[in-house]
Amino acid sequence: MVITVENAIKDYGDSRILDIDNLTIKKGIYVILGSNGSGKSTLLSCISGLNSLTSGNILYNGNKLDSSIKNSITILLQKPYLFRKTSYENIISGLKYKKINNKEIENRLNKYIHYFNVEELLNKKSHWLSGGERAKVALLRTSVLETEVTMLDEPTAAMDIESSMKAEELIKNLSKDNRTVIVVTHDVYQAKRIADYVIFMDKGKILEMGDKDGVLGNPKNKLLKQILNI
Repeated sequence: MVITVENAIKDYGDSRILDIDNLTIKKGIYVILGSNGSGKSTLLSCISGLNSLTSGNILYNGNKLDSSIKNSITILLQKPYLFRKTSYENIISGLKYKKINNKEIENRLNKYIHYFNVEELLNKKSHWLSGGERAKVALLRTSVLETEVTMLDEPTAAMDIESSMKAEELIKNLSKDNRTVIVVTHDVYQAKRIADYVIFMDKGKILEMGDKDGVLGNPKNKLLKQILNI
């Protein structure tokens, strides 16, 4: 799926949160970097259809968002909500909603569960989970859907280093089969490990974007140079 963002403006009251002239996202892993308040999460929510632009357009293969396109997009919010059910029920909830048959549900679960040691958590209710455990369950719930576009907002923020590395392996797997993954993170090193393309935002604008090696290895923007200490 090709996502095109055109003349995108998002205002909250008198504050302009997004101001993007043009952005095209194709296949691969895109990592969005930027400080707090730079508009990263708002951009994800607008692309996913959870939020609407004040003006401008977001197109998917040249078309406006509809129910079929929504079914091809999954977003993991920075603070994901888990149902007051077991981890297992949370992980498969999206598949159940889509009426996926039980055999395929088990296949999907087995395909992804090995990334984290969560077998002992499967029968544990979500309100008894730690922050890191909740993050794993939420990422697995998103991953098993295997949508054409997957958006992840700070997916490893609550995880320890070992779990974060496992999550990065999972994210790389999600980009296979010509799928698109868009990841918001503050971690430049994580961007270097997983990204195909990097988008650097500040104050709602895209200051630099392109392939990972170019943006992170030889940035042109002064602020990004300061952040990378180049």
